[in-house]
Amino acid sequence: MESFKLHLLRLAKKGPLEVPGLPLRAYPLEAPEERPGLFRLYLLLEGELVIDLPEGRYLHLKRGEAARVTEPHRLLPVERAVLLELLG
Repeated sequence: MESFKLHLLRLAKKGPLEVPGLPLRAYPLEAPEERPGLFRLYLLLEGELVIDLPEGRYLHLKRGEAARVTEPHRLLPVERAVLLELLG
């Protein structure tokens, strides 16, 4: 595969973007989403995001912040959020 350059934020704002050859995707998150307890690494490219965890715990991400999550969770965009997600 040849080398290539991606402007992840600009492309992900338009819709889901999968990176060829990697378990990586970037996408706009406009509504809550449930996730199972599998390894995920999230990098927030734009907006704000709350990750609702079991037992009343949560993570609050702002642009440029990342979180590693390994338990069931729910993604709650504060407004529109653009996420980069690495699937484990």
